[in-house]
Amino acid sequence: MSDLVKFLSKILLACLLVIGVGWATYIGVRYYHAEQVAYRWISGLAAKQAAWEKKIAESGGNTLTGYAGPSDPKVIDTQAGGKFSGLTYDPLQKRLWTVVNKPTALIALSTDGQVLATYPVKGMSDIDGVAWLGGNKLALVNGRRNRVVIAEIPPTPQVLDVTRSFALVLRFTEGEDTNYGFNGLGYDLKRDRLYLSKEHSPRALYRISGLSNLQAADSRGLRIENISHWLNDVPFATDLSSVEVDPTTGRVFLLSEESQLIVQLDGDSGDGKGMLSLSTKGSKPLPRPEGIATDDDGNIYIVSEPNLFYKLRKP
Repeated sequence: MSDLVKFLSKILLACLLVIGVGWATYIGVRYYHAEQVAYRWISGLAAKQAAWEKKIAESGGNTLTGYAGPSDPKVIDTQAGGKFSGLTYDPLQKRLWTVVNKPTALIALSTDGQVLATYPVKGMSDIDGVAWLGGNKLALVNGRRNRVVIAEIPPTPQVLDVTRSFALVLRFTEGEDTNYGFNGLGYDLKRDRLYLSKEHSPRALYRISGLSNLQAADSRGLRIENISHWLNDVPFATDLSSVEVDPTTGRVFLLSEESQLIVQLDGDSGDGKGMLSLSTKGSKPLPRPEGIATDDDGNIYIVSEPNLFYKLRKP
């Protein structure tokens, strides 16, 4: 009898051990991106990141030094449903714009994360990114179709019909996975540069110039550049969930969900300028950051699925 009890005890202990390991693995992957952390160390990306940080420190210093990591997020009830995707700052109205899908709507937010207005969108679905173009114009991107729409925002909240709005469709080069299209938008008003980021398979970064002189549906004056080679020095940012531009310096922010990082590049050369980790020691990573914006004062805003809002104040 004692042998049977010992045997059953061992079986029970083994079962508890398996359950414990399974639960710990679930918590690590679900809340702390443990699989990404392990991959970064095994693949050598962590070492490359450290070398890149040292390089920018020696060449003038990290421009994002002093920003505190994200604190507890504000949970936003949009009442429109859906999950946040994309973010941009409108300096004229001192507000932020983001989008949700299912149903598709454009949401105006205060810089403290309060919902100011909702504009249901007609004529476009699955919007992945948004960028303020100046005045009452916004650029919206549909990643599945690689379609960028220039929309004019009505003065009062109402249905935003983009059915007849100017649209630009971008084609991928041979060999790129068309299941992963452009999902990030960021506009440099001062230099008239619209940046588009592609999340992965492979990562890509493009730049469109000439939007300020766009006449009706004539796109012949646009200049499209593939600047994906800028990403060669930042392989540790393993995906690009969003892109933004500093309105003063023209520097480009790249947001990586998998790596929980913000990387900043020079807007002319693509040289590294700064990096900020979004996963500080002992804190939970952002669940799924999908949009980044910055204002004239240098504050950084991030939205994360499903409905989380973060504000990182400039030091």
